Amino acid sequence: MNVILTMGEPLMTFAISDRRPFAVRAHVAGAEINTAVGLSRQGVAVRFFSRLGDDALADAALAALEDAGVDTSSAVRAVGERTGLIVTERVDDHEMRSEHFRSGTATSRLSPVDIPGDLLDGVASVHLTGIVPALGDGPRAAWEALIRQAVARGIPVSLDVNHRPQLIDDNGLRSVVGGVIDRIATLFCNEAEALVLTGEADPRRALAALVARGPGTVVLKLGRRGVLASLPDGRVLESGSFEVPLPTHPVGAGDAFNAGWLGALLAGTAPEIALPLAAWIAARVVAHPADHDGFPSATEIDGMRTALLAGDLEAPPFDAPAAGQARLPIGATS
Repeated sequence: MNVILTMGEPLMTFAISDRRPFAVRAHVAGAEINTAVGLSRQGVAVRFFSRLGDDALADAALAALEDAGVDTSSAVRAVGERTGLIVTERVDDHEMRSEHFRSGTATSRLSPVDIPGDLLDGVASVHLTGIVPALGDGPRAAWEALIRQAVARGIPVSLDVNHRPQLIDDNGLRSVVGGVIDRIATLFCNEAEALVLTGEADPRRALAALVARGPGTVVLKLGRRGVLASLPDGRVLESGSFEVPLPTHPVGAGDAFNAGWLGALLAGTAPEIALPLAAWIAARVVAHPADHDGFPSATEIDGMRTALLAGDLEAPPFDAPAAGQARLPIGATS
């Protein structure tokens, strides 16, 4: 069976739901983990690689991945080192505030020597984010080495820019992405990231500028306005965002979208259907407080795909104003 490989940092999220009385809900997160779980829910074989601590948080992260059907057998455990965490709190019905505590974690000490020689065996594609190289020089070197190895083997690489300003500034982001963009098959980014990378405020001009730098496919997530996708044949597709009831839980929206898009294309779905299908999948996740627990089942996804193909359900119009309910902020927070 062909496998999708992803590499990232597992994190434990503590979501503060109330201050009086104080209430916290814990769940496992991390952008690459969210996408890995979403792909596995669709029946895709996924391998997750990381350098983790040997603490209770790492145990919980690996257990959550294994329960989701993700292969973690290649993960490296670092004795005496620790796992990172995130604390989230609701700001209003649309937004969440996140504080990251990931300095000095086991993943921040990742280096190329940690990558097993057989990590890419049986791998059909690799999905990465811009978070790992933002953790430090060692992680960046390992991340770049994995991309080089994949490309040398003819394995396509998808990359979600996933800018984390608390980890890396705009110049650093441009350096990281610019160093590999010509080797990326599919690039995912949001509107703010596209502006940093291209200097273009107009989404379609930014999309064209990113395509010109090498990726065959570029998917540009535009928050509540929807999403644009430029394909290798030169076509540009668009979809609006699906409405979700308030309050929304936008963390993980972009990761869920990535999993929906990649999984749909692997299943042979036409891009015209894959785009709104991925947007709908992300909307389901946004309606749930955890980062990936709301990801729909393979059966539900098949039903939605069938409805879109039959014309029983149309994709929302691109750039349409929200009415009544909040629209999914695709890529606003991933």
